[in-house]
Amino acid sequence: MAQKQTREEKMSAIQKKLEDGVREIFSSEKYREYISAMSRFPRYSINNSILIVSQLPQASLVCGFRKWQTDFNRTVNKGEHGIMILAPIKGKTEVEEEVFDENNRAVLDADGHQKTETVMREYQTFRPVYVFDVSQTSGDPIPTLTERLERDVDSFDEMKQILMEISPVPVTFEVIDSGANGYYSPSSEKIVIDERLPQLQMIKTMIHEIAHATLKHGSKEDKWDRQTKEVQAESVAYWVSQMMGLDTSEYSFGYISGWSKDKEMSELKENLDIIKHTADSISASIEEKIKALHSDRVDTAEEMPLPKVSEDTAVYTAVPHKKR
Repeated sequence: MAQKQTREEKMSAIQKKLEDGVREIFSSEKYREYISAMSRFPRYSINNSILIVSQLPQASLVCGFRKWQTDFNRTVNKGEHGIMILAPIKGKTEVEEEVFDENNRAVLDADGHQKTETVMREYQTFRPVYVFDVSQTSGDPIPTLTERLERDVDSFDEMKQILMEISPVPVTFEVIDSGANGYYSPSSEKIVIDERLPQLQMIKTMIHEIAHATLKHGSKEDKWDRQTKEVQAESVAYWVSQMMGLDTSEYSFGYISGWSKDKEMSELKENLDIIKHTADSISASIEEKIKALHSDRVDTAEEMPLPKVSEDTAVYTAVPHKKR
């Protein structure tokens, strides 16, 4: 009989799978297609980025009305409101300027007045223009590194309830039209999950948003940039899912590599201790809830049959999604 893995050995094995899986994405054809598409999206200044987020917090891929059509074969949906940003405008104008010599002394005319001359000067101003997020458009799909998790999960309802109970903020379920699977709002202290998600995608997304809340992303003490925050949250989601016996690699590996700034996975490497500690804490909380649930059901075994429980607490395992 094979020796049972210790918790630390299991965590180390998950770390290696995570690093190897993300690294493999970078050498794939899918990654080359993704980078080619992403390079066509305009880069916005920090001020315009703030304007975009303030108007549509869930914005991810943004460009102008015509660019959506010409570069991506997508059209803006009827009734959508544009996101206002400021576009620079350069122009030229004639101005009258005083004349100085090479020593920066005023050049005088015969009457003792400083000479002036007409010169052409460039100037820059700004005008409002409107852009649209991918969630406001329809058409050809944008290349992505992730694959939607369509599988069902054993004991899904129990797992969903447990995650709601261990979350540091309330979790609600509703239709999200922005294209996001879910989001954590630090200002209103809540997590919202798209109620239409398949079971495994929903569980993974709940853990992702719980990780954001646990790490206090978006709070006053938050020091991370958006790339790092997303790598942290999705790495925790993958790690916790693995501890539960769920495989989210087809989504998580691509998501993490898509948010990495470089192929060296600097965000992942620099934050492994934080990711590991957070994943260990969340998975331990889940296991405590499972044990409590198991204990309660043992006391009432004659009235309520127990769910299948594995030896290493990997209770909730993915099963193939049934065709309908």
